Amino acid sequence: MPIGHGKKRTGRAGFAVVDCETTGLSPSRDRIIEIGVVLLDDSGGAEGEWSSLVNPGRPVSAQFIHGLSDDDVADAPSFAEILPTLVPLLRGRSIVAHNARFDIAFLNAAFDRSSYPLTFPLDAAVCTMELSKIYLPAGRHSLLEAAQRAGIRAHRHHRALADAWTAAELLRAYLTAEENGVRYLPQAISRDGRVMLPAAWVDAQERAARIAWPDSLL
Repeated sequence: MPIGHGKKRTGRAGFAVVDCETTGLSPSRDRIIEIGVVLLDDSGGAEGEWSSLVNPGRPVSAQFIHGLSDDDVADAPSFAEILPTLVPLLRGRSIVAHNARFDIAFLNAAFDRSSYPLTFPLDAAVCTMELSKIYLPAGRHSLLEAAQRAGIRAHRHHRALADAWTAAELLRAYLTAEENGVRYLPQAISRDGRVMLPAAWVDAQERAARIAWPDSLL
């Protein structure tokens, strides 16, 4: 099904821009070791931020990417222990990420391992990587390269909160571009073959508002 359409934004809850640093690329085998969240209102205004290291309960790998070691996360809380803080930040909002499929898959795997009964649907998320094909000139779609084409000064790369802020600023750029009628393509095809339409965040917010988040964090 196509994702998104050209409807104007409403007064919905806004966005939670998320970045996860992980021990690897497999949600089933690897673990989150750091998470950053930037809260934006429905117009892209900043509302807050939060981040935490996460003890993965296993040796850290991919240190050459994120620079985090076993010692860095040894005293960090587990994912289950951060749920009481994380869930209220996400509840009711559309999750935004650069390569949302990756971050949503890791969040859902972590929810499952923590016995938190929620699977966040990908169609309630906003992918700043896929939307870069519509709102930015042609080029590569990594976070840094998309940010450069959007005229955004990227924060410290491959740390969760810094990358979440860069993705948040990309989303703000897309919101402004849509308001001004600036599009480089009328639609885009995602890596998994889905049709991505302009203003995809509108449908994502509506779907996110309908998610029944469990009250129990046990």
